[in-house]
Amino acid sequence: MNRRRFVAAGVALATFPLAQAYAQTQRFGHGRLWRVRKPRVAPSYVYGTIHVGDARVSELPAPADAAFARAHSLMVEFVPDRYTSERFLEAALLPPDQTLEQLIGPDDFERAVERLRPAGLSRERVNKLKPWSVLLNLRDPAQPEGEPVDARLVERAQARHLPFSQIEGVEEQIFTFDEFPMDSQIALLKHSLAHADELSALAERTLRAYLAGDLSLIWSLRQAFAARYPEMAPHQAVMTKRVIYDRSVVMAFRMQRELRRGNAFVALGALHLFGEKGVLALLEPDGYRASRVL
Repeated sequence: MNRRRFVAAGVALATFPLAQAYAQTQRFGHGRLWRVRKPRVAPSYVYGTIHVGDARVSELPAPADAAFARAHSLMVEFVPDRYTSERFLEAALLPPDQTLEQLIGPDDFERAVERLRPAGLSRERVNKLKPWSVLLNLRDPAQPEGEPVDARLVERAQARHLPFSQIEGVEEQIFTFDEFPMDSQIALLKHSLAHADELSALAERTLRAYLAGDLSLIWSLRQAFAARYPEMAPHQAVMTKRVIYDRSVVMAFRMQRELRRGNAFVALGALHLFGEKGVLALLEPDGYRASRVL
């Protein structure tokens, strides 16, 4: 199981003007690379990533690559290894007396089996998975495959003998989803399965917005989802709070371990940079100021 394959279930096909207006008034609405400064400390760089294995985002753009080349340390959200993979798989399993088919019904279960077939998961295996695990592992067969940029950064850091660290541990990542209310897990999964084609199209639009550095547009797509599917709004709100807002607070605090040393390169999900609740704004009370590079 790989949390980095999380499907943006909170994105819809239409972009509503009110959602766009809201997003465009937010700070840090455009940009993927930011220089972070504090008096008497060498500047560091914060780079917003997108957690997909698409070949279009597996390499750093030139300004980010130059910043990384000068860095004295690397910090990423999470560094997977063999133990964490096994631990995620263990946490992803339902109790012995439950099955996924019981939770989401036979029709959606068949859709889940089909969608997870490219991942090599058997019907029996899928039936043992928690809804959040299936949601994280949904695949878009049309998506070009590549190595996530986070993994490439860690590989390059190891080759340079560059110190690197992670912001979150495996148990924290599991907690984010394992304590997710079951009704929201089920609702988000069933919705994603029912609207697979629509969400695939929106995933492409989201990726293009990311490549353009338009975080406001990405956010407006999420807001549009709540307007288009009002029955999903409570579940989307829970996901946004747990997956983005709550974790951004922790990230802003832990990033400072490297920012205080200076010359750090920090890579984390781009939506954690956006708005007044993003890490760039959360760093300001501690004296840090961010300026856009890319």
